[in-house]
Amino acid sequence: MSSSSQATPEDRAEAAARDLADTGVPVTARAIREAASVRMAVAAAAARAWKEAVADETPESIPEVPGDVRGRLEAIWADAYRAARADIVPERDRLATDVEQLHAEVAGLTADVEAVEGERDAAAAEHSQVREALSAAETEVHKLAETIKLRETTVEDLREHVGKLEATNTSLLDRLTAIVDRLPTSSSETQ
Repeated sequence: MSSSSQATPEDRAEAAARDLADTGVPVTARAIREAASVRMAVAAAAARAWKEAVADETPESIPEVPGDVRGRLEAIWADAYRAARADIVPERDRLATDVEQLHAEVAGLTADVEAVEGERDAAAAEHSQVREALSAAETEVHKLAETIKLRETTVEDLREHVGKLEATNTSLLDRLTAIVDRLPTSSSETQ
C-alpha cells in the first residue's frame, strides 16, 4: 500500500497545504479538499492551522543571488534557450510550411465552395423560372379546360337545338305532305 492510503486524513490535508503553498496556489479549505480528497471539515481545520502557522512565522528575507551564481545561471539559461530554439526552429518552419499549405487548401476549397454556391444559385434561379413557367402552364391548361367545357356545353346545346329543329322540320314536312296529299290532283280537276 502507498503511504497516502496509510496516512490519516489530517496528514493528507497538511501535506496538501504544504504542496499548495510550494506551488504558489492559495491555501484554502476547498483547494485542500480537492488536493487531499478529504472531508470539508478536515480541509477547513488544515487551512486554518496553515494560516495560523504562516501568520506566526516571521517572513524570511531571501538574499539576492550572488554575482558568480547569477553568471552561471545566465549561461545555463542561454544554453538552454539556444538548445530549445535549435529544437523548435525546424519544427516551427515545418509547421509554417504546413500552415501555408493549409491556407492554399482553404483558398482552393473556398473557391470550390463559391463555385458550388454559384451553381446552386443558378440552379435555384432556373428552378424558380421552371416553377413559374409550370404555374403559368397550369393556369393556361385550367383556362383551356374551362373553355373546352364551355364549348362542349355550347355544342350540346346546339345539338339539342338542332335535334329540336329537325323534329320541327320533320313535323312541318309531315304536315306539308299531309296538306299536299289532300290537295286535288290536276287530273281530277280536268274531269
